Amino acid sequence: MNFVTANPIATNTSRRNSFFITTRLRDGDGPVTDRLSSRFVRLAWFALVVTTIVISTGALVRATESGAGCGESWPRCDGALIPVSTDAATVIEFTHRMATLASSIAVGWLVLWALRAVGRHHRVGKAALATAGFFVGEVAIGAFLVIFGWVDQDSSVGRLVVVPLHLVNTFLLLGAITLVARWASGRPSIEWRGAARRPVAIAIGGMMLIGITGAWNALADTLFPAESVLDALRQEFGNSAELLVRLRVVHPIVAIAVGLSLVWFVRRVRPLIDESARGFARWVEYIVFGQFVVGILNIALLTPVEIQLVHLAVADALWVLVVLVAASALEKSTEPALVEAPA
Repeated sequence: MNFVTANPIATNTSRRNSFFITTRLRDGDGPVTDRLSSRFVRLAWFALVVTTIVISTGALVRATESGAGCGESWPRCDGALIPVSTDAATVIEFTHRMATLASSIAVGWLVLWALRAVGRHHRVGKAALATAGFFVGEVAIGAFLVIFGWVDQDSSVGRLVVVPLHLVNTFLLLGAITLVARWASGRPSIEWRGAARRPVAIAIGGMMLIGITGAWNALADTLFPAESVLDALRQEFGNSAELLVRLRVVHPIVAIAVGLSLVWFVRRVRPLIDESARGFARWVEYIVFGQFVVGILNIALLTPVEIQLVHLAVADALWVLVVLVAASALEKSTEPALVEAPA
């Protein structure tokens, strides 16, 4: 293994952060690569997991109508930093806020580390800045829901707009963290060209659409619960049905269409992706089928909270896998990649 001239950016990196290896190495006649610490990569995946937990606890808040559990005060809960109430709604909402705090620390650490180590012009730095922006958006939307009273039994137009916006922002946040972890692990950046553009656009757009309709569907199930499947159909097609209830029928149709498009997507880009991404692509197909089954159970059992949470968690996992497959399909083939440094 031959040493070559040190990269100036990487050299500056070493002065700022000892977790980054500064020397660029050439392995035989292969390409020169920067080396990035595996500790950073582990932090990125940890931040992704913690953020997913926050999303799940947020869904629990919505499904149990605990959004007003801390009252209208934010960031205080029930007028105090640590509430003494044992009310279930207060406990659930406070737990969600504490999980958000833990995620804030992990994401903040990740972003600061990335910017200090590689700067804002590096692909990892750009993804980290996007992560910061979407995370701030996530917190802001959550605060608006509480401050404007778009919680509990509220079915105002404001809530109908903000809830799907929250879901879209959540997907973008998870996608940004995923790219931080992937690029820090040694993958090259992406470029929007080539045969993968159309399948990727359809997959990403489809996931956003299914997220929006799913958010409306979950909110309708919370605000207008049905006593039976037949009662749900009467609600949806009744002359006096609320707009949110009428929208509930859209999600299963969209889910089927998007699910089939995702199967087409992974098969279309399979020749363009690396071996590890092909494994992710197989999991996309498995999860699409699994989501069909979970969705049917969700309807048949009248949307119990437990199945709603599973449905959302699996949807988040599906989105992360789609991002990984899409990133592999759009990768630049001529750019030197980052590789992990020894722990």
